[in-house]
Amino acid sequence: MLDVWKLFGLGFTFILSNYLIIVFFYFIKKIYGSKKSIKEILPFLGIAFLFLFGGISYIFANFFDYFQWQYDLKILFYFRLHSILYFSSIASCIFVYEYVIKKTKYLLTTYIVIGLIANFIVYRYEDLNFLLNFFLGSAVPILLILQYVVFVRPTSGMLKRRMNFSLVGLICAGVGSALRNFFINELLGYYIFSIGTSIVIIGLLLMAYGFSAFSTLTDLNWKDKLHQLYVVTEDGICLYAYSFENNLPIANSNLLAAGFSGIQKLLSEILKTKEALRIIEYKHLNILVDFRPNIVVLLVITEHSAFLFYKLKEFAEKFSNFFKDLLINWQGNTEIFTPTKSLIQSTFE
Repeated sequence: MLDVWKLFGLGFTFILSNYLIIVFFYFIKKIYGSKKSIKEILPFLGIAFLFLFGGISYIFANFFDYFQWQYDLKILFYFRLHSILYFSSIASCIFVYEYVIKKTKYLLTTYIVIGLIANFIVYRYEDLNFLLNFFLGSAVPILLILQYVVFVRPTSGMLKRRMNFSLVGLICAGVGSALRNFFINELLGYYIFSIGTSIVIIGLLLMAYGFSAFSTLTDLNWKDKLHQLYVVTEDGICLYAYSFENNLPIANSNLLAAGFSGIQKLLSEILKTKEALRIIEYKHLNILVDFRPNIVVLLVITEHSAFLFYKLKEFAEKFSNFFKDLLINWQGNTEIFTPTKSLIQSTFE
């Protein structure tokens, strides 16, 4: 019969499955809002299906556990579906990492797919349970390494902190899943099952929170999106302009006029609303805007990026603090802003 802790376990698993499906729809919304290129859509689909397959797998796990605990019946069909979907969930996650890193020839995804296929030819509960624990137990360390190599090591600032949350979340999800193991529960008690499920929920919350920092996974290549940067006064006078494509200030008056003319037209409209931070779509470019005392900083990028919002704010704060006294009494000499190049390099390189 069901005791209190088993009921808690079933309840927590129900919450877990619903949460995972909700997160799936959150990432589907991100896919819908991104450009419809294979480069962007595939990684987000991989993350989305990680949560979808995981959520549905826990629904079948709940059915299996209920009949086992309530009626002492091991309905293999439910456990098999749980195992197949769980394998599919992990395969989706590993595929994302291998797609981004492009160095492993999808060997790790293939390894998990082999385990997935084995689910169709194993017929005893004990063998299915061993298969699930063996393959997924060996997959967790692989996932941790890939998480660090693909998402933690190459990032910086806000994005790195969010990826560290994801890394901790992945560890929690692995530990929590281990605590849900039937043999551990039989040995230590089913309160461990409830605790393990709670840890999985916390871990997957952290993973979703971390990955939500990306507008698309091309944010890992955020430097390729940089186009130009302008620091202007509220009257529309350009204090400094920089081209990321040439890695040089825009000094030529003709080039500056050509690049800045469109932005000047937008500036008067921007200043009417004077929002703290916004993005403007202009032709094939996006313009990120940040307001500081006496200045407006505009970052022109080739593709939307949530991470570059953070970078813009970081640079605008550095510039505002560095030239704070000069801006108050500025007399029109733009040469005093030459050190801006060093601020740009320290922020964006």
